[in-house]
Amino acid sequence: MHNNNDEVEDSFQAFLVEVSEFTTEEEYPIIRRDMVPDRAPKKIMPFSKAITFQGDLSHTAVCFFSPDKTFERVRRNPRRYLPFFKKTAGIVGLDFSVHSDMPLIKQKAQMNDNLSLSFFYGNQGIPLYPSARCGAEILEDEYLKAFPKGTLIALGVHGFVKESQEKCEWLCWINKLVATLRPSGFVVVGHLNGPLFDKAKAETPFYFYDSFIEERGKEVASHVN
Repeated sequence: MHNNNDEVEDSFQAFLVEVSEFTTEEEYPIIRRDMVPDRAPKKIMPFSKAITFQGDLSHTAVCFFSPDKTFERVRRNPRRYLPFFKKTAGIVGLDFSVHSDMPLIKQKAQMNDNLSLSFFYGNQGIPLYPSARCGAEILEDEYLKAFPKGTLIALGVHGFVKESQEKCEWLCWINKLVATLRPSGFVVVGHLNGPLFDKAKAETPFYFYDSFIEERGKEVASHVN
């Protein structure tokens, strides 16, 4: 039996969302509009590279569009990385993998972790570009209630938009985001090429950033030529 004065260990990191409001059904933490900057970042760098970068990151936002193992340590110890993120221009919301073929409970858990960690850092005053990546279509409506309307929304598309089917899926998701959130713009790591996206680009501002792999490729090419 616990004594009333005993402190119960926060094994599921409730501190991440202790001041959050929540969606009605799944109780996802709701990202506040005041957490999101009005302007897109000048640069974006993946966490796995930024954490060892020796230069100035004050104009660079840190993203998590890379294998989960490269930033799992952030989930294990969120407070440890607060001083580091405070030296940057902000973060693109956490992006632990969510795939539509995962069990629904796993999808929800990953989505909740992404939102909870993003909320925590945004609530600590770190500029936040919310990353919207859902799984199965049945989860979309409740998930999007956790996002503010009329702000910048981040997307990580590098390596995911190659085949026609993938392009159609991403266009449907973008259209859903526009219809539901009316974002002021999209911060996109990667590219959305082809006429299929022309209408969306004409109606909403898109800010594109090369992935780290693409940036390194261009740097190598510049030294070769």
